[in-house]
Amino acid sequence: MLKIAKILFPFLFCLIAIAPVFAADEVVLTSPIAISSISGLATNILKTIIGLVGVIALVMFIYGGILWMTSAGSAEQIKKGKDTLLWAILGLAFIFFSYSLLQFLLEEVIILK
Repeated sequence: MLKIAKILFPFLFCLIAIAPVFAADEVVLTSPIAISSISGLATNILKTIIGLVGVIALVMFIYGGILWMTSAGSAEQIKKGKDTLLWAILGLAFIFFSYSLLQFLLEEVIILK
């Protein structure tokens, strides 16, 4: 009985997962990107990359704070935590500057003219 269940379970699972596709009267595929030009696609890609790098900088900021708080008086750990915080702050400043520059270039220079 267990062998039959091991064979039938994946088959039934696939059948249940695929069944709604065959039951639909009309399947319409739409683009999840919803962009009609290459410049619009490039804009979305760049904004996504800047957002992800900003998240990484924020995580490093939190990591530096945790290093500093858990240093237990160790001068080496305190310096490592402070350095991590400093570079995370500089990274966030760079990300904010890059985002503002990109926003300005795309809105004022490229798209409107």
